[in-house]
Amino acid sequence: MKAIVRLQRTFFWAFAAIFLTACDPMLSLEGSFWPAWIICILAGLTASMVLMWQLVRYQLAPYLGPPLLIAPSLWALCTFVIWLVFYAA
Repeated sequence: MKAIVRLQRTFFWAFAAIFLTACDPMLSLEGSFWPAWIICILAGLTASMVLMWQLVRYQLAPYLGPPLLIAPSLWALCTFVIWLVFYAA
């Protein structure tokens, strides 16, 4: 019984990988097409760097917690917000 469930999951993920890859929005930059998620990741990185710089500038960074946890979390937050603002529709 477990083998059947495992086989069904494998077929589901294979189906999803094959047929849902074309659902990614594409952007044309200088004639080459980029997936929108790459643009959102780069914009999120830039936004999180600016926000971390502002937090350090106003001396709020020591109150947030460990930087190795805060910086990637801020990067993910900025990336997801940018994705939702521009591609939620």
